[in-house]
Amino acid sequence: MTNCQNRAHALEKIRLRQQALKGQNQPVPQKELTTEQRNLIEKNREKALERRRIREGMEKGNYRIADQTMYAPDAPGGVIEGAKNGDRNHVQERIRPSVKKADYIEYDFSTMQDTYGGFLSDADRKEARESDKTLEQWQEEKQNRPLVEPAPPLDIANAPKCFECGSIELNRNLLQVFGCRVCKSCENKYPEKYSLLTKTECKEDYFLTEPELADETLFKRLVKTNPHSGTYSKMQLFLRYQIEEYAFKKWGSAENLDKEWLRREEMRVKRRDKKFNTRLREMRKKMRAEEFTRKLRGERNERHEHHWSRGEPTGEPGMVRRRCKDCGLEIEEIQM
Repeated sequence: MTNCQNRAHALEKIRLRQQALKGQNQPVPQKELTTEQRNLIEKNREKALERRRIREGMEKGNYRIADQTMYAPDAPGGVIEGAKNGDRNHVQERIRPSVKKADYIEYDFSTMQDTYGGFLSDADRKEARESDKTLEQWQEEKQNRPLVEPAPPLDIANAPKCFECGSIELNRNLLQVFGCRVCKSCENKYPEKYSLLTKTECKEDYFLTEPELADETLFKRLVKTNPHSGTYSKMQLFLRYQIEEYAFKKWGSAENLDKEWLRREEMRVKRRDKKFNTRLREMRKKMRAEEFTRKLRGERNERHEHHWSRGEPTGEPGMVRRRCKDCGLEIEEIQM
């Protein structure tokens, strides 16, 4: 009987569940909207359309709409009534925004292009370089900038020609700065003569001094911004054959310049060896003292304690020398 009752109870649950599902599928009768509800829906729809129209107008022309409701005085009781439908038909004027984004936004990420390098684009770097220039740099750049390209020579026979190949197509940069008549092909073909040297290379390779390189009557130079940092001193470039001509005249010949290089190299090696031997000597003294201390400690089978003698003057003011009575270690102390 128990099994029959359980089966009947389960069937009753299934029947009730099916009836509930049938009742859900039946359409629910909708109530008709009242007049107040319809007016409220219409008013909200008009407000949404108005906001959408204002937003689209600002996005297209960066303008905002001047509405009389924006400047309406406060109503009594702190309640402001909305604009009537008749007021919306008036002619609306467009004016520029009263606040500029540049006044309070330093970096607008919405308008930047992500170059995966910290939001820095080529235009930003170019503007930054232009803004960082001083008045002197701007004037110098303006003076160095050619107004017009030089016209080709009319008399080809008497026109300046290249030293190497005799071409009239010269490198204008080298001609104006260094007075060197050479074409671009010969400049690349003979780098041992027409390459540019920095001031450091002139000092290290040709042993020229700072006053000699600073004298503009001796050497012409090409001044550029330091590539490592804009705050460093400007980079000065010199023409190689002009530097070599003066260096050979100063030292006598190319062989004497090589001898001077060997002499300075030997002096550098001697200074390095002397410094190394001095450090090695100090290290040996320290090792000898430690070895003596270990031997003395091993004989007594205990930790050695120094028994210092009375201070003896060393000849220097405020300095005294003390000596251990057991191991003979000497130290120097400063008397305060």
